[in-house]
Amino acid sequence: MICYFSGTGNTRLVAEALGALLDDAITPITTAPPIIEDATLGLVFPIYAWGMPEIFAKWLKDVKISAQVSYIYMVCTCGDDIGCTDKTLRKSLLVHHQRSLQAAFSLRMPNTYVSLPGFDVDSEALAEQKLAVAREELKVIAKHIRLRHQLVQVVPGRFPRLKTYLLRPFFNRFLLSDKPFSATSDCITCRTCERVCPVQNIAFTSSRPEWGGRCTGCLACYHHCPKHCIHYGKKTYGKGQYKVPKTL
Repeated sequence: MICYFSGTGNTRLVAEALGALLDDAITPITTAPPIIEDATLGLVFPIYAWGMPEIFAKWLKDVKISAQVSYIYMVCTCGDDIGCTDKTLRKSLLVHHQRSLQAAFSLRMPNTYVSLPGFDVDSEALAEQKLAVAREELKVIAKHIRLRHQLVQVVPGRFPRLKTYLLRPFFNRFLLSDKPFSATSDCITCRTCERVCPVQNIAFTSSRPEWGGRCTGCLACYHHCPKHCIHYGKKTYGKGQYKVPKTL
């Protein structure tokens, strides 16, 4: 079984493609069974601030993993690098489940983070290039998983410990807030943002969306808005949207 969390949609594409390559069932963590009993468990998630999304980390802590599971692997999607995420996931499995991680992979996908100055979506050419490379890399990853290889193939990047153990806690404490979100007068009340939010954090109490304080920072609302009228303070004005393809 492949259990995944996806915000904008990149990771869902990877989970679907991987499931097809392995002929394995996939499920978002929001509807995953409380006890995982399949022989193989795939953990597929995006990188948020050089770590697991908080919602995924909590699910991994709480889910039950039966003794029948004999091979656990992770595939994380990222714009560039993952810091020490494989190590933090490995520790979580050991501490909460007394289990080990057999394989870890990272996969570069088009960038979606735009909430800070200096961050924007990739150019169309770079996004297409990343997707093309990801398609081929995923075939290799699937082969490793099928053969139950034990290996680590991730891109930690420069200063991985600094990013995951110092910058990430700072980001989660001070920068992971939905208070700056708002919609301009161009909003047509289509409620797309409400539907695509993976944590049901958006509601319409008037003619504009309101955020409820449980944001995971995925930016699905921003990227999926058909009028490009959702912004994160002034930091996203003039920046692009990433339109996830239907399939990888």
